[in-house]
Amino acid sequence: MSDGEGRGGLGEAGVGFRRLEESDFPLLLEWLLLPHVREWWDEGEHTIEMVREAYGPEPGVSRFIGLLSDPDRRFPVPFGFFQYYRIDKETVGIDQFIGVPELVGKGLGTTAVRRFSEMIFGEIAPSRITLDPHPDNRRAIRCCEKAGFRHLKTETVANGEPAYLMELTRDAGEC
Repeated sequence: MSDGEGRGGLGEAGVGFRRLEESDFPLLLEWLLLPHVREWWDEGEHTIEMVREAYGPEPGVSRFIGLLSDPDRRFPVPFGFFQYYRIDKETVGIDQFIGVPELVGKGLGTTAVRRFSEMIFGEIAPSRITLDPHPDNRRAIRCCEKAGFRHLKTETVANGEPAYLMELTRDAGEC
């Protein structure tokens, strides 16, 4: 765990990550069914079988549960889902969401995206990290801007939806 960004709210929280395990699938399903997640992360019908198929081991994809240290608890509390994957030799793509509704809009997303990016730069050293929220998801876009990501272009992705492509370069990611 590392300390957060120190700007008040949950931005000061200790955020860490652990590998997603099959025992996390019921929690992931619970999060995927919540309106604030489903609005931007809707993959059709959500069942435990769908979660097992969509989020089980996949070559080239590394998946994690975000953990929030809580001084009132002995162990870190799961708060979100994070994944990264190689796009090419120099580029890694990431996807993420906060699953706990009470933690949305508290600064945790910015800290978590920043810490996740730092972990990726440290572990596999890409030149850049990209992500692509929906252009209407202003909260996610602002969160990623505060974490250092910059807009590249808006485009249509494989599923036919628009995407607001953003990137963080290794030099910009050194916090």
